[in-house]
Amino acid sequence: MRILITGGAGFIGQHVAVMLASEHELVAVDSLNAQVHQHAEAAVQRFPGQVVIADVSQASTWDALPGFDVVVHLAAETGTAQSMYEAGRYRAVNVEGTRLAAAAAASWGAALVALSSRAVYGEGRYECRRHGTRFGARCCPQAEAAPSREEDPHRPVSVYGETKSEAEAILAEYAAAIPVTVLRPQNVVGFGQALHNPYTGVLAAFLARLREGRPLSVYGDGSATRDFVHVDDVARLITWCIDHPGRLGSLRVLNCGTGERTSLTDLARFAAAAAPVASAPVEYVDVGRAGDIEHAVASLEGLRSAGAPLPRMSSEQAVADFIGRSWGLPGADSEAWDVALRELRQRGLTS
Repeated sequence: MRILITGGAGFIGQHVAVMLASEHELVAVDSLNAQVHQHAEAAVQRFPGQVVIADVSQASTWDALPGFDVVVHLAAETGTAQSMYEAGRYRAVNVEGTRLAAAAAASWGAALVALSSRAVYGEGRYECRRHGTRFGARCCPQAEAAPSREEDPHRPVSVYGETKSEAEAILAEYAAAIPVTVLRPQNVVGFGQALHNPYTGVLAAFLARLREGRPLSVYGDGSATRDFVHVDDVARLITWCIDHPGRLGSLRVLNCGTGERTSLTDLARFAAAAAPVASAPVEYVDVGRAGDIEHAVASLEGLRSAGAPLPRMSSEQAVADFIGRSWGLPGADSEAWDVALRELRQRGLTS
């Protein structure tokens, strides 16, 4: 098959391409944004197929493309905090880019697999003995965070989350014409993710600090939780969706995570344990960033019901793999994350 991968030269796209290259003809469309691609030429060379350097939010990009059998739509702006002050750019790429991708896929009669985000859930699901199930906020101290399910309502708290929610609504409109699957990954980690971009991913910051012997900075008291899923497990699920397209008439939505809740303190501990140097202490920074949430974890019941592949790596294993394989690679100094935090403070986006 001829498969188009938007954002194909990026972190997840490269892993998907490796899994597909032996059996399919691949083309990537990627803007090669300098914030993500510090070495753009190397990224192009790694992709096992043609790379079209273009912006998915421009209609001219799609007008110039031939037809494809499958579209894997990964291209997106992904920095939660940055989205709060770069809203126009995020909406252009994440919303208009998705609209154009879906329209092109429909015109070609191509199946579509698109990445959304766990950010659509916002604070997600809480279960309370007194008040029952609540979404988006803890109703009282008795409420306990619970795994988010695909049918849960959207309660995004960031512009990034809003754009992903709006993009899903667009994709639902096209599901009557072509098979459309939406995947909602949790925090994706692994070899190849940007080590110089301070606007996405706490693990790259931990890696930089470990290499410099600095304490690992955790924002808040460390009790906030996330679900860290390895990029190969995400890529494996995407390839499964290509081989098992959704049915016409309804949008298929699947979570993508480990189903394991990992606190930020535990995350720091996992990272330190995987480093080939003496463990650095953890320091807690009393700050909250706009768009941050307290808890996130995926329910995997949807994957099980669909017969889709479950993750092979635990969150701890995913973190260890990232630290071990990324240790000797170039990346930004840890000061880059300090600068990004100061920028948010100057913009009034911290508390």
